Amino acid sequence: MCCQTNSNLVIEATNVLAGSCWWILVYMEVLKRLRDIDNKEDAKRELHTIFNEQGYSDYMVVYLRLLTSGQLQKDQDFYSCFIEGDRTITDFCHQEVEPMYKESDHIHIMAACAAINAGVRVVYMDRGTGKNCTEHDIPEGRTPTVHLLYRPGHYDILYPR
Repeated sequence: MCCQTNSNLVIEATNVLAGSCWWILVYMEVLKRLRDIDNKEDAKRELHTIFNEQGYSDYMVVYLRLLTSGQLQKDQDFYSCFIEGDRTITDFCHQEVEPMYKESDHIHIMAACAAINAGVRVVYMDRGTGKNCTEHDIPEGRTPTVHLLYRPGHYDILYPR
């Protein structure tokens, strides 16, 4: 299978969620879609469908939100210093990470990268007068496989040349 590696990544990453069981429907839908891909051309079409049809896209977003929440809770000793106020990591996850349509921030990206063992480069558009953008690799030192453009309140996918 073309996407066997991706299926294995989903299975391994999902170990982060092992303490919960209500996420299983989301997990099964994501895994089924990945396992159904037989070759590279089918993979391109399937990924296009997954990311452009609201229902399937939402499954992916929910899955990544749950995975991020699981990683934050798994390594809560590390991430708790990034949480403002008196909230626990669990409270933060229930209020800011797991719900749909909540903005993601640096802590979300850090945890998601750790959960799926990937690197992300975020390019920040500064509102200042300069023409330069600031790039930040998460985690530091890892070659990024995903490139994002951050504009206040929104991330866009970048396709580097």
